[in-house]
Amino acid sequence: MADRGSDKTTESMTVASASNHLGIDLYKCLAKEKRNVFFSPFSVSTALAMLFCGTENETAEEMQHVLGYETANIKDERLKSCFQKLLDSLESNPDSYNLACANSVLADKEFSVKKEYKSLLIEFFKACVEEVNFMNENDKALSKINEWVSEKTHGLIPKMLESIDPSTVMVILNAVYFKGFWLEQFDQNETMLKYFNNKGEKNNYKEVDTMHIKKKFLYVEEETYKALQLPYNGGDIAMLIMLPNLENGLEELENTLNSTFFQDLKHRMKETKVEVALPKFQLEYEKSLKKCFQQLGINKIFHPEAELGNISNSTNIFVSDIIHKAAVVVNEEGSEATASTVVEIVAYCMSFDPEFFVDHPFLFIIYNTKNDLILFMGRINEL
Repeated sequence: MADRGSDKTTESMTVASASNHLGIDLYKCLAKEKRNVFFSPFSVSTALAMLFCGTENETAEEMQHVLGYETANIKDERLKSCFQKLLDSLESNPDSYNLACANSVLADKEFSVKKEYKSLLIEFFKACVEEVNFMNENDKALSKINEWVSEKTHGLIPKMLESIDPSTVMVILNAVYFKGFWLEQFDQNETMLKYFNNKGEKNNYKEVDTMHIKKKFLYVEEETYKALQLPYNGGDIAMLIMLPNLENGLEELENTLNSTFFQDLKHRMKETKVEVALPKFQLEYEKSLKKCFQQLGINKIFHPEAELGNISNSTNIFVSDIIHKAAVVVNEEGSEATASTVVEIVAYCMSFDPEFFVDHPFLFIIYNTKNDLILFMGRINEL
């Protein structure tokens, strides 16, 4: 007899693999700008999965390839059940951390959405589907979107959109929120000002509040970088930090990223007593992902010939933009991170105690240690 719990884990890991695949591709696109980056691959992939379920023909084929469904061998029907199981598995542990994912779809009252599409959004993505009036009550619809995002992100993203096109017929919303406390908390009395080398440039230093701790953590030293994992209370979620050996070595590290990078790295890490110095940081990030998706190979959904026949029988509807907004706070107690995605549719040598001093640009992820799902991913290039 099959272990249903095991099946559920396998399904979750399958869609996590696809989400991570997309996350790495998006990160490489976003990293071309030399600024700080922070986003949620899971938020983006969930919003795009809801959109994918409404596509057909060549539009669906483009998305299937870019979203990693082909690589993970996820067929149409299996995709929906995989996401359903993954969303079921992402439950907060009230004694340890708060993790929440919410989906919502707002459709114009004059726009006819197929009942089958509404049903699958509700059943498989736990989405709330509502009618609004984008044309005649534009401000009211905009307020509804911003209030929903603010509520679901606990105020970390108070305003998602500044405006919305009156010709909008549907908006797909996803929000992911995480707040966790370090399993080994940093002592606030040990926090002191230390220099951080901004952008990896010589003589570009800034004094920042830096936290300190010496404990046993999962750790590894590679040829060009070292990595440290800081677990959150509860054990299911952790932050993995990758620090280049060279102050200007972040780009070289980023060039080595691929879809299995983090899983491979995780297996090489060993529990080691490490002296850690990590700057406190707070970051907000906003980006239209339209150009990135076009560069990755998704084009048809952004044109009037987009094949969205599984959403509606209406013609000449297409995606005008995919907007992502994310925020993170890291301090002595732990981390608070959130992200929201909107899809708008319109007509070196090891010492006895290794040192992990984060004093120059670095890469980090916050991920689920049970299924390897990357919840959030980013880099700090400048503080």
